[in-house]
Amino acid sequence: MGIRQGTPQDREVIVRIARASFDRVYAFFAVRASRGAWPLLIAEEGGVAVGFLEGRLFEGTPPIGYVYFVAVDSAHRRQSLGRLLVEEALRAFAAKHATRVFAAVPEGNEASMGLFTALGFRKAPEGAMWRWYGWRGILTMMRMVIAPHEVLLVRTSG
Repeated sequence: MGIRQGTPQDREVIVRIARASFDRVYAFFAVRASRGAWPLLIAEEGGVAVGFLEGRLFEGTPPIGYVYFVAVDSAHRRQSLGRLLVEEALRAFAAKHATRVFAAVPEGNEASMGLFTALGFRKAPEGAMWRWYGWRGILTMMRMVIAPHEVLLVRTSG
């Protein structure tokens, strides 16, 4: 198993895994968002791409990290690939000096909630983006495009 940076040539892989992992709307946005993602990480097993993570770094002081899609091919789930992808993203955000990383998880998605909770994420307090970042936080949250049925999680470090 290995994790590598994604490239534009990984689009087919992202389409395949997103369509198999998400409903049509989420799959559409996962494919669309991959173009501007950083980090864009690909999980490989035996040279075959079997998972991906899309994140976003919002510039500023301090930068804000955001993980918005994690998906693993169904035949490769329960092998800690999602965890490896998120851990690598956390390292990438830390290297850019982000002290908080956010993730949006659909309510009821116990697998994703368990993954993020095990990695130190907690439900973001109501109004936290405003309290922590002021107007920058509100603008960032708008760019995160959090759906009404999603829970915003946060992990603070350093």
